[in-house]
Amino acid sequence: MRRAHSLSHHVSTVAKREREYELDGVVYTATISYKRMQSMTLRFDAERRLFRVSVPSLTPLSSVDAFVKHHMASLLKRAKPKRKPYEDGFLYYLGERLEVGELEPKEEMRYYKKRGLPYLKERVEFFSKQMGVDASYKVRMRDMKRTFGSNSRKTMTLTFQCRLMAFAPDIVDSVVVHELAHHFRFDHSPSFYKVVYRYCPNYDQLRRKLIHDKYEG
Repeated sequence: MRRAHSLSHHVSTVAKREREYELDGVVYTATISYKRMQSMTLRFDAERRLFRVSVPSLTPLSSVDAFVKHHMASLLKRAKPKRKPYEDGFLYYLGERLEVGELEPKEEMRYYKKRGLPYLKERVEFFSKQMGVDASYKVRMRDMKRTFGSNSRKTMTLTFQCRLMAFAPDIVDSVVVHELAHHFRFDHSPSFYKVVYRYCPNYDQLRRKLIHDKYEG
């Protein structure tokens, strides 16, 4: 959901209409609902391929058009299904597509943990020496949803997402460096990224591959 400003409580729908919008040669239908509210909202119904727009009463259609056109690309990008590391009997591990046959639900995560944990421990040890990290971190893996890695100062633990092991080694290393850099700077300031770039000069390129599920590297 995108908001132009903070959303106030609305009481009832005043009117509704349909309108078409084109993006990259594809035409999408949008339902526009006029309501007692103070700002516009936009949602995308991926199943119906339909945009739903709620706008304050008496909003000019030109303003609605501008709002939809400004936000529709980002909403469509979010709605795009993520590429899966395991599908049709094949699983990506360190950027290689391996034939593993049919796996039970969550079994791919156990596969990544079993093979990936020793690998990650070795990479953490390697970069700790390279970066001069004067602490011994515990390493663990979890099926995290929102991040590929985390650094806990309280428990001195680095936690990595299981699915990280689907990516090529240099992409995995970029996440290891990122989390170890937090040993020196517990923020994402320019000083933090100065440490990251020192040990992973192409970090930005690898980060884009990570975000866009480019497992092969």
